[in-house]
Amino acid sequence: MVPSRSPINQVDVTLSERDPQTRTRLLQSAVQIFDRKGYSAASVREIAEMAGVTKPALYYHFGSKEGLLIAILDAAVHEFARTVSTAVARTGTARERLMALCEDVFNLFEVNIPIVRVAHTVFLGPVEIAPAFDLTKFERIWRESLQQVIEEGQAAGEFRPVPSLDVAYALMGLVDSCVERQMHPGFDPVGRDGLRKIVSLLFDGVSCERRS
Repeated sequence: MVPSRSPINQVDVTLSERDPQTRTRLLQSAVQIFDRKGYSAASVREIAEMAGVTKPALYYHFGSKEGLLIAILDAAVHEFARTVSTAVARTGTARERLMALCEDVFNLFEVNIPIVRVAHTVFLGPVEIAPAFDLTKFERIWRESLQQVIEEGQAAGEFRPVPSLDVAYALMGLVDSCVERQMHPGFDPVGRDGLRKIVSLLFDGVSCERRS
């Protein structure tokens, strides 16, 4: 549920502050500040100042700081769903499509590291400060899309009939681990080539076949 808008005097919001560019600047500024300071510590004042607008402009577009965070997360979910559906619709073998899906998600996360960090921090943070937003949407979109391609590969005889959910969790874990290494400067990044190698290992296996 999106929080109700704070009461503001419409006169306090200039015509220029009502345009889409102001909304975009507020979103970009909020991501930077939420990423640097955390959602709880960030203030409406500093977000507005970074965006070069007044506080009433933020309330006009988003209603509150929570409304601003929800707008960020909602846009992220839509972009994530679009990226995943495009990858799933590709032609090729199930393995090729799964590799493309993992790569596309990794690439999306890599170019949006600040938003990924904000979402992770809010999701793993105290429940009492969490926004009125279902953050498990990301996981459901990701998992269901992987399962779809895995099951199509099983139906075509490309994969063994193992539980598709288990394979989906394994792939999600690999990609998430690679993304986390991009998020913190203390880790050596894996990169796209490393991701491909790791996902290929999952498909190929690493154990030697026992011979009689």
